[in-house]
Amino acid sequence: MNKLVNRIQQFLFILLGVFIPTSIAITNLIIGFLALCWILERNFITKFDVIKSSKWMLAIFALIAFYVLGMFWGDQHLNADWQFQRLALLLIFPILMTMNLNQETIKGAVFAFLATVFISAIAAIAINSNIISPLSEYLSFIDPSWRNSAFISYNYHNVILALATTLSLYILIEKKSKYTYLLLLFIAVYSISIFTERGRAGQVIFNLSFVFYIIYYNRRKLLRLFTLLVLLFLFQCVIYSSTSVYKDRFDAVSNIIQNNGVRGVGKTEDIRYLFIRESLNRIIEKPILGYGTGSFGTIFHKEVNSGHIFNIHTTPHNQYLYVWFELGIVGLVLLLLIFYHQSKEMFRKKDGVHRLLLPLSFIVLMLVDSYFFIFILTICYMFLYTIYSRYQEQ
Repeated sequence: MNKLVNRIQQFLFILLGVFIPTSIAITNLIIGFLALCWILERNFITKFDVIKSSKWMLAIFALIAFYVLGMFWGDQHLNADWQFQRLALLLIFPILMTMNLNQETIKGAVFAFLATVFISAIAAIAINSNIISPLSEYLSFIDPSWRNSAFISYNYHNVILALATTLSLYILIEKKSKYTYLLLLFIAVYSISIFTERGRAGQVIFNLSFVFYIIYYNRRKLLRLFTLLVLLFLFQCVIYSSTSVYKDRFDAVSNIIQNNGVRGVGKTEDIRYLFIRESLNRIIEKPILGYGTGSFGTIFHKEVNSGHIFNIHTTPHNQYLYVWFELGIVGLVLLLLIFYHQSKEMFRKKDGVHRLLLPLSFIVLMLVDSYFFIFILTICYMFLYTIYSRYQEQ
């Protein structure tokens, strides 16, 4: 029985690599089946021993418990049910990390993920180049609002492209894969897709990853270091001058910064600036425990009059401010402990400086949105963390 369940787990984990970039609904189903297999496999004592020995997994449970306690202070909890749905997703992390996955499965999942993201990138490039129509016109299960990417929303697609690029660089450079030319092709197509579509978070992660590798491998060769950094800068300039999407997004951000957060003369304040200012103003009033679980959207809806429309599912587009607002500094520390201990765990491995890029990338991503509570990107991070923590050389 256990052997059959384990074989099903191996297959489902590889399938995650296929459907994370393509279907939120099927990814959800696979996660449910993986959880069921985890229960049917039993062996709970060993699994709980692994969980107890992991400081970052204990920090996840502590954060969830503190969100439960957060229901006992404050008087605005209308968004609590939405919040607990996202928190329940974090319980998948210990399940993935205590599954008995073999190296063939890990490598199969890597190939499935990178190849599917490659296909998704090709489709997105074709859509944005008007070679084909948006996939929603051919496939009824694809949301028609996702017109600028292939299978999922452009901002999630953009981040997944960047994470796939980082994984490809890690395997190409550190693991010296025999599939060098295929990985180079993947990286080239990912890069084109990242910079010809909307979505800035993925572009930031892409640039940080390349800057890291340029500096890491050329830190004692100053001329080559300078040359490669200049080439990366020139690449950005070429993309800026030849791609209207990248240019428009870059100019929009530059405009907002120059106008102190206002979108053009006499227009409304940029919502991200507004979130930061209004969140910090309220955090200062209740810095220790915050306003309670599920309070952020309701408070902004009732108290902030800015020309923007807020609803109870609103987040401040910043994971740290979001947790600090609702759970205070205690909740923020618990969140940081998760990624601190994950970073330490990665860094201690033989090639830890490369594996460290995954949690560091997500730490940066959480500055621009509440990605730790966004279903498909949370699943993607858990999937990739499982791979990064177990991937071994041939």
